[in-house]
Amino acid sequence: MCNPLKCITFAAMTIELNDALLSGEEQTLSMLADEGQLTCITGGTAERRTRWLHVLMGFESPVSGIVSIDGEPLVGGCIAHLRKHIAFAPASLQTVGDLVPYEPPTVQDILSLHANKSLGVTEDDIMEECRNIGDTEQKGLLLAVAVLRRKPVLLVDSPLASSASYLQQQARKEGRNVIVATDDGRIIGLADNVVELTGVHSS
Repeated sequence: MCNPLKCITFAAMTIELNDALLSGEEQTLSMLADEGQLTCITGGTAERRTRWLHVLMGFESPVSGIVSIDGEPLVGGCIAHLRKHIAFAPASLQTVGDLVPYEPPTVQDILSLHANKSLGVTEDDIMEECRNIGDTEQKGLLLAVAVLRRKPVLLVDSPLASSASYLQQQARKEGRNVIVATDDGRIIGLADNVVELTGVHSS
């Protein structure tokens, strides 16, 4: 059981997978993602890559291996505390675990969601961030809101290739730990770490 006091603040926000294995998979996955770095999870199908992002948020647990944050295993009360430090930009508008779906995807609807009411940002803030990203459509909106949460960990599922340099900037200049699930060569080419899924789904 993790010490709650050690879970409240993650200074370095180093995320590690050590021989983690998911149900239905044949191969384990190991990776080390640190602050100030852009890490890409690639290979396999989009669904498989997304599952690993869900693991990092505690929505799915490996059947073996370890997921740790700054050396603390991601179990029990640590999961809830970790989510306070994570911003997630999903690939599309959907409900994942206890996340509220962004639907319909208008700026006002996003701002009116309970989870976003305390953000202290305006529609102009979101649209300005979308312009920085280079996309004012759905993926741009979702990424902009995630970035404006100002969390140390940013998880991004299947971003557009045009956001590659923006994601790199979020890691290197803003100091975030940015973890992206993608098969896009442009984003992978800018990554500090590339983790490739191997093997096949056993079912």
